[in-house]
Amino acid sequence: MKKTIDTPPIVSLCLPTNGIAEWVFPVLDSIFSQGVDVSSYEVIVADNGRDDAFQRQMLAYAQTHENLIYQRNDSYLFYNQIEALKLAHGEYLKFVNHRAPFTEGALQKLIESVLANRELKPTLFFSNGELRGDVIRCDSFDGFVAALRRFASWTTGVGIWKDEFDRIRDHLVIDKISPHSCILFSRRHDAEYVIYNYEFCREIQTDHSKKGKYDLFKAFGVEEPTITLKLYIDGDITADTFKKVKKDYGLFLSDLYWQFCVKRIPCSYDLQGLDDAMGIYYNKSAIILGAYGRAAIRLIRKLLGIRS
Repeated sequence: MKKTIDTPPIVSLCLPTNGIAEWVFPVLDSIFSQGVDVSSYEVIVADNGRDDAFQRQMLAYAQTHENLIYQRNDSYLFYNQIEALKLAHGEYLKFVNHRAPFTEGALQKLIESVLANRELKPTLFFSNGELRGDVIRCDSFDGFVAALRRFASWTTGVGIWKDEFDRIRDHLVIDKISPHSCILFSRRHDAEYVIYNYEFCREIQTDHSKKGKYDLFKAFGVEEPTITLKLYIDGDITADTFKKVKKDYGLFLSDLYWQFCVKRIPCSYDLQGLDDAMGIYYNKSAIILGAYGRAAIRLIRKLLGIRS
């Protein structure tokens, strides 16, 4: 559903989804219940699912919210991220996780963060409490990538100023598994990069059975590290930063192996690509050993009452 926008809002909250009602509507309710002036933000829901019931629910929901735009599309998997941006009108376009409701007061804080940077318009990232510190300011692209580590793969942290998106949208080379990376890494020579580390959303506690069918180990064991490697090849980050990010993905792979291959937590991911993904950046034995080692450390910390 397209709506006429007279005055551009400050922020567009762009929510790409494949139509999981039990996730999306709690997220939307958490946004619209914040009590923020509706003229200061809009919500974009781009749906590349095939659930007709969800579409009917969304169309009805959109009728009750003047600043909500809903549109169905036929985009391939994560390409839906870009489709959401294309529908937006705000000064700043911010991705929203379709299974992570906003915390109380988060929307106003997000808007204030954008307003504080609207003059210089640096690259912004919202790490949702995953890093150390409240606000992390980096004076180089290399420092920015090093600070983010593997969290650069987290779509929900990413946003882009609309005038920047309009400038690059027709020339984007979109990565199949990580389209948001072309957005996050579109500006490599800024004077400042700002990471806001306050918590603005909390993921709904659910299993992994509806989180996508992509090859999990190929994605995080090959494709995501390759994106970082390309930054090094282009001369935009140092070898030390690449090694730091690569190490972090390795630790993450060990965690994934423990969850889905050892504990066998139910999931929708394709786990068959583990062997093919190994030997390019990572050694399978090291990943498996790391999985058991990290599990042992977590157990010891739990027994000692030490928070992670």
